[in-house]
Amino acid sequence: MGTALGNAGDMFSQIAIFWTGLQLTGTAFSLAELGGVWTLSAAIMGLISGPFVDRFNRRNILAVYQVLLALLSFAICALAWNEALRMWHLVLFLVGEALLGTPVSAAFDALLPDLVPEEQLVRVNGLLSSWGMADNLVEAAASGIVLAIWGPAPIFLFTGIMFLVGASAAFFIPQRAGTPHAESMRERWQPIRDLRTSIRYIVRERLLRRVVCLDVVNDLVLAPLFFVPPVIVATLNMGPESYGFIQSLTLGGVLLASLVASSIGAKWPKFQLWIGGNIVIALSFLVLGLRMNVVLALVVFFLFGIGVTGGRVYGFALIQQVLPSKVRGRVNGISRFLGGVLQPLSIAVVMALADSKGIDHVLFWLALLILAVAIAYLLLLPRRDQDWSLPDVA
Repeated sequence: MGTALGNAGDMFSQIAIFWTGLQLTGTAFSLAELGGVWTLSAAIMGLISGPFVDRFNRRNILAVYQVLLALLSFAICALAWNEALRMWHLVLFLVGEALLGTPVSAAFDALLPDLVPEEQLVRVNGLLSSWGMADNLVEAAASGIVLAIWGPAPIFLFTGIMFLVGASAAFFIPQRAGTPHAESMRERWQPIRDLRTSIRYIVRERLLRRVVCLDVVNDLVLAPLFFVPPVIVATLNMGPESYGFIQSLTLGGVLLASLVASSIGAKWPKFQLWIGGNIVIALSFLVLGLRMNVVLALVVFFLFGIGVTGGRVYGFALIQQVLPSKVRGRVNGISRFLGGVLQPLSIAVVMALADSKGIDHVLFWLALLILAVAIAYLLLLPRRDQDWSLPDVA
């Protein structure tokens, strides 16, 4: 609950940042600049955050870093209120959000399996996703209206307040739950050694090695889809309120699928639902690339939300339950780094092609790549959940 409240405002600020950036420059490539800075910063910080959250108290990380995020949001709010907001301010905000927000996400992801029984992970992940998406659904619908009437300042004010709420909620987590393993406490912290140990573990275990490699490729082809809505809205001659509505539909799809996952779908096969979600995404954008219109775009982004939930809930729960707790934060950090470090390039290529060739052509070929990656998952990974297992770290 506290994590969901702390994340409230994320969608508000995301829409404000990318729409403001598009309005300041007038080109799709500006979204690549903002998205590239954001994903690269998050990737680098993800690599650092893994050893960090495995070594230090995860509850305290959640509290302190969310206070710092609140201060950052209030600073951007002040600039926006005084009509002094510039492109470089947006870049700095995204860098700061990545540097501070990534450890928060890593700490929570590593902490959750120690708080929740293994058989309840899908249900809890689904409930958390449902709560967060319900909040984001409202934010996305309202953000375009707020931007059109008052500008971005109220959005960053709200985001900062919610970060403070999330920081306060962290103190309801038992202190012992966030404490690192005894082995880590006894030894002197050696992050380079920890990183090497985790890399050796990934390389040694064939299943984990394949999952990480496929996830890297999957992240590269999926990442641009999160940044194309403003371009599609502009191509279809719609305003910021339409951008917010499209984001609402995506979040509505995530919410619907998350509610199913946390209830009747809690015991459904995780792997099939995970990869099935990617196939839904691929086929949806393939159709949109062939026939671009408003109604179809709305349907496709709703299906996009449903498809994304496969990875967010089922895929993540499957990986969570097999990763040893001792290296969970580090392995997740390495995966985030590898998946994010090249994302700025993929986003830049897609946006440059959107400016020169048109967004419809770009979506068509991107959808084919997503479909190819989904087929690779099916061919290279175990298709039954019970075949997924990893040994503990030696």
